[in-house]
Parts: sequence; C-alpha cells; structure tokens
Amino acid sequence: MINQNRFNGAVRSAGTTQSRLAVEMKMSANTFSKKKKYGTFTIAQVKWLCSRLEIVKPEDKCDIFLF
Repeated sequence: MINQNRFNGAVRSAGTTQSRLAVEMKMSANTFSKKKKYGTFTIAQVKWLCSRLEIVKPEDKCDIFLF
C-alpha cells in the first residue's frame, strides 16, 4: 500500500501532477492511478518516483511506499 496523503503531498511539493508523472513514466493516467491505489509500482518505478519527487530521506520513502 501507499500512503496516499503523503504521496499526494510529495507530488504537490514537486510542482507536478499525477497525469504528468504518468506521461513521464510512459503509462496512462488510469494505470498510474491503479498502481498508486494498490501499491503495485516496481522497485525501479519507486526509485524513479523518489528521484523525480525529491524524496530523499529513507524514513520518508518508507512512510510513503511501505505504508
């Protein structure tokens, strides 16, 4: 599972949207939304998201992606 509130906050803090992230990840907005809802991002995708959203603290990564 993903901590939806923390993830959405990180997206807003990065000045982007889920739709833009989906395009950058070469997937539909629908697919991105489902992956977020069910926590099915791959490790590579989580690493990319952390880099893109500037989530650098290990505890923040765990709080968001290992909820």
